[in-house]
Amino acid sequence: MSAPPGGRNLVSCGLFVLMLVAGGSHGLASDEKKPIVSDKPLSAEQLAIYRAVLKRFLSDDSGGLNLSIQTVPVETEGPFAGHDCVKGLDMEPVQPNIVHAFKNDDLSRLGVSSLRLVDPDQQGKEVKKNDPGKTIRKGVSVDDAVKNGFAHALFSLSEISFDKKHEHAIVSYSFWCGSLCGNGGSLVLVRKGEKWSFQTQCGGWIS
Repeated sequence: MSAPPGGRNLVSCGLFVLMLVAGGSHGLASDEKKPIVSDKPLSAEQLAIYRAVLKRFLSDDSGGLNLSIQTVPVETEGPFAGHDCVKGLDMEPVQPNIVHAFKNDDLSRLGVSSLRLVDPDQQGKEVKKNDPGKTIRKGVSVDDAVKNGFAHALFSLSEISFDKKHEHAIVSYSFWCGSLCGNGGSLVLVRKGEKWSFQTQCGGWIS
């Protein structure tokens, strides 16, 4: 029940670094303060990295994807901080508790035509209401329950951590579709010229 449409190649990868919803009751943040949304738009570099993550997560462009309109902070402390990802890299300091908001104009640059920007708190309610475990208990078939759960799932992206030369970037993602439905991880990307591409992954979680 954990594989999203087009994302089966990543079901076994990732690190449970990413909060499921920024500031929400179902997140994993060690810092409970509400994140501060930057007034700066996402840069072309940041959007290129997010595009590479989405391209790897989705093996095709089938179905829609509900993208949280707001990123989540990079976690710097605790067991989910992703220290294995940064080994050997001279990283820039992280701005704690700072996040960005996606704009409608960013969607075309992310390269997934079926993306829909959603409020993470509101979509979190939809996830719980359409949890496949609940709908199966109500008599819905497994296939239909999972398909409906995927359709209402929440996909979230973290802030991006860069090394000081901006040759490597680390970003986390979460696909949350119910209490026992979802997966996520942390990815290391490398810049080649002006293009960012996947290099490696760090651990994994599936629910």
